[in-house]
Amino acid sequence: MPGRDRRRLATGPPRAGGERTYSDFFRNIAIFGYYEGGKRMPAPKRGNIFCAAFDEGWFWYIPLSDTLTSVGAVVHRDFAESVQGDPAEALSQLIAKCPRIDELLSDAQRVTEGTYGQVRVRKDYSYSNNSYWRPGMVLVGDAACFLDPVFSSGVHLATYSALLAARSINSVLAGEVAEEAAFTEFDARYRHEFGLFYEFLVSFYDMNSDHESYFWQAKKVAGFGDSEVEAFVELVGGVASLDGAFVDAESVRTRFKHTSGELERSVSQVDRTGGDDATPLYQSEIMGSVMEQGTQIQAQAALGGDLDPEEALYPGGLVPSADGLRWVASAQQ
Repeated sequence: MPGRDRRRLATGPPRAGGERTYSDFFRNIAIFGYYEGGKRMPAPKRGNIFCAAFDEGWFWYIPLSDTLTSVGAVVHRDFAESVQGDPAEALSQLIAKCPRIDELLSDAQRVTEGTYGQVRVRKDYSYSNNSYWRPGMVLVGDAACFLDPVFSSGVHLATYSALLAARSINSVLAGEVAEEAAFTEFDARYRHEFGLFYEFLVSFYDMNSDHESYFWQAKKVAGFGDSEVEAFVELVGGVASLDGAFVDAESVRTRFKHTSGELERSVSQVDRTGGDDATPLYQSEIMGSVMEQGTQIQAQAALGGDLDPEEALYPGGLVPSADGLRWVASAQQ
């Protein structure tokens, strides 16, 4: 893991993943609870997640049903005193400091009983195990690693790692690849993807050394041009949102390449001097790498093959089969 870290034995995964490394960069504190009767955005965005920045961090507001909402604050460690004492009172005070969240909850009541009745506090939640597998066992999702909730990268990493694990399991059960080779590929690719997101989020958060940069730069994403945001959303969300608009494989390929090209042109036009108009998300040189695997997986689903032939991640490494279900030797081998 890039940057400073601390090493600590985990309580569960050691049997598969050995030692767990905790990041010193992502040492924020999350505090969250659940509310009944929170307001919703107008249709068709009624079920959308809402995020808001405030002086001490940022809030998530996630509709879980028509009436139940998960509400949580991620607070910079410089403001750790904000979450001291009674968690429920601390969360209430933080909500009062964020007018938009306060307004959304103006008619709501916090759940105080049952599964959702406790206000929880989490810290030291960014970590990675030094091994993601051992013979007969594999770690996927949060069992292997976790970063930060700001871009829901955990959802991508969880589903991506499950796909990698399935490829490895399929290959071993079919007798096509030895277990060591299949899961070495799994570990290398999952660790590589985690590293890309780690670097991406560090560059996003740490544009400057003060806490205002850490949280308020996020607001600039919302101010970017509509076409650039659409390009980003299409590449991240893939073709599923287009519901069969493609007539044939070539139109899928054309759409992906057009969207990628539009985003690339947008990135090249962003002010890279660090001025007020700079948008950190689009300045990141590794943004394309972060999105690459998602784009390839979507292409495999739509085309039955990659947009472009995939190269091995490391010398002697494997590549996905055309249908994405197994590992095979790369063309270079």
